Amino acid sequence: MNIESIKRKLLVKYPLFGSVVAHSNFIEESSIKTAATDGKDIYYNLKFAESITEEEQIFLFAHEVCHIAFNHIPRSKGKKKKIWNKATDAVSNAFLHQDGLPMIQGVIDIPEAIYYDSEEMYQKLLKEEREQTENKQDGASKNQDVGHDSHSMWDKAIEKIHNEKSQDKQSDENEVGKYNNEIKKITELGEKRVFQKNRSERKKQLEELRNALASQSHGHGNHTDGSRRYVNDVGVSKPLIDWRRVLKETVKYDVDWSYQNDSIEDGVVTPYLEEIPCLETEILLDTSGSIDEKLLRNFLRECKHILQSSKVKVGCFDTKFYGFTEVRNVTDIDQLIFHGSGGTDFEVAVNAFSKRVENKIIFTDGYASMPKTSLDAIWVVFGEKINPLGGKVIYIDEEQLEKLYYYQINHEISGSLSRR
Repeated sequence: MNIESIKRKLLVKYPLFGSVVAHSNFIEESSIKTAATDGKDIYYNLKFAESITEEEQIFLFAHEVCHIAFNHIPRSKGKKKKIWNKATDAVSNAFLHQDGLPMIQGVIDIPEAIYYDSEEMYQKLLKEEREQTENKQDGASKNQDVGHDSHSMWDKAIEKIHNEKSQDKQSDENEVGKYNNEIKKITELGEKRVFQKNRSERKKQLEELRNALASQSHGHGNHTDGSRRYVNDVGVSKPLIDWRRVLKETVKYDVDWSYQNDSIEDGVVTPYLEEIPCLETEILLDTSGSIDEKLLRNFLRECKHILQSSKVKVGCFDTKFYGFTEVRNVTDIDQLIFHGSGGTDFEVAVNAFSKRVENKIIFTDGYASMPKTSLDAIWVVFGEKINPLGGKVIYIDEEQLEKLYYYQINHEISGSLSRR
């Protein structure tokens, strides 16, 4: 299990809880059966966490983040703890499930909790208990575990919070004070409004990413710019496409030195030349004005994955084709110089490929008229729906855009997480 990866995914899925994720330590603790929080840090049983799916892991830790973000621990003071625990779990779980996260076994599952904040759910459950039994219990009893996670740390956490209260009042302007103020604002809004606001924020982030990856202010036209362009910090990411399945096998052969059937004479090993089957792929990158550096960077990351399965040549086009460059390693890709920034002419693109090369790939945002010439190529489209003559179209959809977003924010947040 990769905790840093889980943190990044939590930050993407729940931007409004970013401060909690960044400030909380995620601590392995074998004495905890599943997961728990003391209101500051999050504790987890590694064996349990590794026994569930990746999406269930996100649910597990998001649940603990909710307890911190909504101040569930200090708000439990003076309440019937078991009922309060059940109420906070029910509300948190309902909203996490609504966001598409699968509930793990043993959770408190009350579907109607989606219509309540924790205080409202507590009053509802309290009323139901009073109607069902005349046995009144001490409202300040110890916290009792309900659901899948442990609330055993809550009582000590309440005492600690009370002791530190005076110190917090004197630190409103420092980092601790600002963090506490954020928690206060989230608590005041309540679960219903916060989760609704979070969904709006995520939608906004994806829309901004989509716009950045697709149409920019230049748009497409019928002119060429020819500007030299550079892409800094190309980096790597998980492939969005399984290129080993997509690429066609060719009958091309490469010649290389082999030691498999070498000969030894006078203590000297002599290799022999061997023909080795090798795939060949030509890649065209749309470098028109609608392609910004962020989108071009993602084109190049996929090129690095293609390079693992094939010999590669990369070329650029807008309304003009600027020639192919052979790339032998990822460093060549990092150092590529690009030309373009004008309009987009796909007719130029389809006529640029070598006839002898079977694997032909075009990376584009799709913002231009389709060519009249048919071509058996792979069109990888980050944006507009297209319908070219011949070939195969692979769209980078919203789910894959999220994967790109995971990678892009990694560079922004990994530094702050590693410093904790």
